[in-house]
Amino acid sequence: MVRHALIVCAVAGAAAAQDELKVAVQRDALPAVQGEIYRQGNEGDAGEEDQFDSENMTLLAWLPLSSFAGSHNSGNDCWGYVSPSGREYAIMGLQAGYGYVEVTDPANPVIIDVIAGPPSVWHDVKVMGEYAYGVSEAGAGIQVMDLREIDNGTVTLVQNARPSGHSSTHNIVSNVDSGYLYLVGANIGNGGLVAIDVQTDPASPRVAGQWSSMYIHDAQVVSYTEGPYAGREIAFCLSGFNNGWSQTGLRIVDVTDKSNMFTISSAFWSGAQYAHQGWLDEDHHYFYIDDELDEYYGTSSQTTTRIFDVSDLTNPVFAGTASSGLGSIDHNLYIKGDRMFQANYRAGLRVFDISTPTQPEEIAYFDTYPADNEAAFNGAWSNYPYLPSGTILISDIERGLFLVKLDTCAPDLTGDGGLNTDDFFEFLTLYQADDLAADFSPDGELNTSDFFAFLAAYQAGCE
Repeated sequence: MVRHALIVCAVAGAAAAQDELKVAVQRDALPAVQGEIYRQGNEGDAGEEDQFDSENMTLLAWLPLSSFAGSHNSGNDCWGYVSPSGREYAIMGLQAGYGYVEVTDPANPVIIDVIAGPPSVWHDVKVMGEYAYGVSEAGAGIQVMDLREIDNGTVTLVQNARPSGHSSTHNIVSNVDSGYLYLVGANIGNGGLVAIDVQTDPASPRVAGQWSSMYIHDAQVVSYTEGPYAGREIAFCLSGFNNGWSQTGLRIVDVTDKSNMFTISSAFWSGAQYAHQGWLDEDHHYFYIDDELDEYYGTSSQTTTRIFDVSDLTNPVFAGTASSGLGSIDHNLYIKGDRMFQANYRAGLRVFDISTPTQPEEIAYFDTYPADNEAAFNGAWSNYPYLPSGTILISDIERGLFLVKLDTCAPDLTGDGGLNTDDFFEFLTLYQADDLAADFSPDGELNTSDFFAFLAAYQAGCE
């Protein structure tokens, strides 16, 4: 009898904690900021960028939530898409769906469409091939959105797929190398990792397998091409029992065989409150983790990102921490090259140099929440730093979509810290490949003006 009572209390406590988090998010909710679209260089918008504190970053455009058709009291996730023609798009998660924005010319964004979804604070979206897949905690299953005509101004909702009884999900994860999506925090599979096949028929997702040992809040799934795990598909899961609250931490799971996924190892850290999200460096050596609640509950006095050495998947080792020195909550981070991009709620987007992986150094930021840097659930929800042009997307809960760029030495295309003939050859390579990283004019297309603009930037040099 006592044992049973303890189990009931533990489950009830976890449910109460989960409810407390959702209550906190709702309690901190502020009205959506209303306004017109800001475009860099538009005289009528002069001064808008001055309200946002920044360092080594430039605001290119800002699309408030009121810019999008429909009624949206908040924003959430974001992702990016590059069409076969090379045109770039942002996907902005909205309270009632998804907004599609062409950002090929980031100073002149164009809203293409809004796909309606169930009203929810939590939406998440990923792209595989020429389809986007959106989920939410309010139901509708997997919203399958066809992007094949996006260059012509059309995004089509194909269906709200509900494979194997699926309806609600906290997050959706993609591995473009394997061709599988993964649901996490769903109403099926014990909230664990549910593999979704979108290779057989991209318009009709189907369940291919699951790892249901515990709840997973978010994950990154990658395919290894070298080393002892070459040919294996590995999931890095931010997870725990009782909706992620009990034994919260990192689980590394082999998901290669969808009918036999198994745990390789686990890792934990001191003062853990809630394992939220994380990302690998490009060498697959270090994994960086955001604990969403350590700052909120005061176990960390300032923003703290944990770093684990995962070079040996069977034995992940704590290797250090990173911090902006502020008090805000770290929420969603992504890594591109030797840069880590963190959406840290009220502190906005923070950018770190991780060339020394265990000693990240903040080099830039763009603060989307001007009032303060407190540990509360407002401001920057997520970011997307992977568009070829270098345009960075920031999705903000109250303020919508920001398009920014990192102020670096633009003509140093090789990234070696100096200017030399290698940069000329790199420019020619990018130009011949129709890569918008060579758009130095910039006007959203490649032409002879880019040669002159590159030459001028090169001659001006870098500080």
